[in-house]
Amino acid sequence: MRWLGALPLLLWTQQSIRDSAIHFFLASVVYSGYIPQYDLAQRFGYSSVIGGEMAYKLRGGGYIALQGGGLIGDKIVEEGFLEGLYLPSFQKAGILAFVDENGKVFTPNFRQRGWLASLRIGKILSSLRLPRHNPNCGIYIELGAGYLSHRILIDKARSERLPLLEGEYLKGLDRLTGGGGFIQSIGYRFFSNNGLINFLIGAEAGQYFTRSLRGYLYDKALPDRNRRRDFWIGFRVGWSLLIYEKAQLE
Repeated sequence: MRWLGALPLLLWTQQSIRDSAIHFFLASVVYSGYIPQYDLAQRFGYSSVIGGEMAYKLRGGGYIALQGGGLIGDKIVEEGFLEGLYLPSFQKAGILAFVDENGKVFTPNFRQRGWLASLRIGKILSSLRLPRHNPNCGIYIELGAGYLSHRILIDKARSERLPLLEGEYLKGLDRLTGGGGFIQSIGYRFFSNNGLINFLIGAEAGQYFTRSLRGYLYDKALPDRNRRRDFWIGFRVGWSLLIYEKAQLE
């Protein structure tokens, strides 16, 4: 266990990113855009993840990263969602609406909400870096595993109280889903010599194997025990802050 005492010295040894491959911590703000595939595409449209990354890079280009963020989207495409609960008289006229306790007619808004987290290992291939970039830059390849959770947010659009869309009953309508899976990414990581411009850009794919966390669909009066394949393809971009002790310039 003697190496534990030397760990602070290892991390804060003065280093020059300009001339050599070095080790460092990095914290990133990341935006990802996903196009749903398979079962996920039957429920949601284009999705966004706004989150972050904490990573530690080794001298040889390998790194380990913990990433996570909130999942948001405005397009719900699930066929027949809540159809069994709308007022029949309005539904016959082609109007999907409810009436609250004060007699106000309203149509709720539906949005995608959720979160995901993943642990990834990656490798920066400095031999494939662009000209004039330092040895810490290059094309990266990542593999990881994580957890995905998503649901449909039902917004009553400022209507008054309606028990049908509240409390415990709402839990049978929101399609809360979760499960584990895998993720792959390939792209480019750039770290500037002055430490001010550090970014990543890449393509990404995810395969999550999920199931309903509610177990029952109140609007359809049916159990929901199906196994799901919530896959996606997309991209991500991010800005990074590097943490290391810089060597003094001569």
